[in-house]
Amino acid sequence: MILDLYARLERRNWLDLARLPLVLMLAVACFLLGATSGHAAGMRFTETTGRAVILDPALEQQARMTALEDALYLAALEGGARIDGFSAVMTDSSLEDHFVVRPASRILDYTITNEVIDDLHYQVSIRAAVGDLPKGPCLHRRDVNVTIFAPRITHDEAAPAETGPMASQVITALVEAVEAHAGVNAARATDTILDPQRLARTTDKFDYQALTTGVIRVRRGDFALIPEITVIGKRSGSGLDRRNEMLVTLQMHLFEGDSYAPVDEFVVEQLITTRKRSPFRTLNVLGQPRRKDILDQMRAPVSKLVDSMVTKLQCEPLTATMSVADGRLSVPIGSYHGMRENALAVASGTDTPWQIMRVTSVAPMSSTLTPLNDRRDIGTLAGRTAEFMEIPQ
Repeated sequence: MILDLYARLERRNWLDLARLPLVLMLAVACFLLGATSGHAAGMRFTETTGRAVILDPALEQQARMTALEDALYLAALEGGARIDGFSAVMTDSSLEDHFVVRPASRILDYTITNEVIDDLHYQVSIRAAVGDLPKGPCLHRRDVNVTIFAPRITHDEAAPAETGPMASQVITALVEAVEAHAGVNAARATDTILDPQRLARTTDKFDYQALTTGVIRVRRGDFALIPEITVIGKRSGSGLDRRNEMLVTLQMHLFEGDSYAPVDEFVVEQLITTRKRSPFRTLNVLGQPRRKDILDQMRAPVSKLVDSMVTKLQCEPLTATMSVADGRLSVPIGSYHGMRENALAVASGTDTPWQIMRVTSVAPMSSTLTPLNDRRDIGTLAGRTAEFMEIPQ
């Protein structure tokens, strides 16, 4: 319905300056709206009321639609206005100025809060979300829950033997960096190999390991992390500039909790010289890098790599599939995942561009949502994905 109303709003007639009283009112309104047009950026809520004359009792529904159209138009203007105009030369050589006022923002979702009918008028009051959905480099900052599973270490035979233990030390430094990061709630399970097939089983009654030591599972909304390091030795250079090098690749593989589907991968590579191979033995000995220096080079990218992973995960929008239980709309994420009351969620709309919802109650592992339009059948939202906007802290 609102899409049809948008089309009707676009067809509003040009306003003639010849009507002086109306022009004065519009001039003041346009000045105020123009001064506040910056509000078009971002989303905000507004309440407006539209009125329409009931020309005939049989046209009551038409009057209702006209009043709703007027309320939506006023709500859209709350986000700012675009003013266009032109001058026309009439047949008697006089000039007439014409203006049109169009909303500078759009209505994302709305709900009717009140309807009043008297003998002559139909009045409709609405509460609407106008503007644009929040966008920015990072609007969804939240703590990230990560379980670190057994690492993968690959050491090539061509790499120096002493760098084998160094690879394990680099992995240890990476795990400690993840645990120490302020934006991460980390759980260490480095003695357990991530096995999605075993974790996907609904029962562990016939699993010896599950019965004796238990099975570590990652909850929905959390992440599983597998750190990996690969060290490959190689020779390069020629003539007097021959040297042994090793390519160190440090990776972090991320998987989604519950389903264990791959989410992302963070990789950094570096080439480290381990030995000089010139014809001059003295130069080779003097130019030989110390083991401590090699280890420091291998560990150098750890902090930056962890920071990039955490920053990206914190800025990822929190999403969840909605379901209906006991007559309430809910999602399987809660305070454990950083959810707070009054957080706003959005889903694609049907009769409106978007459907705005608010978190009205939060449990440790679930949250209840209430649509802005509480008259909407929440059954139509079941199975759809809600994306949460900035969560209040």
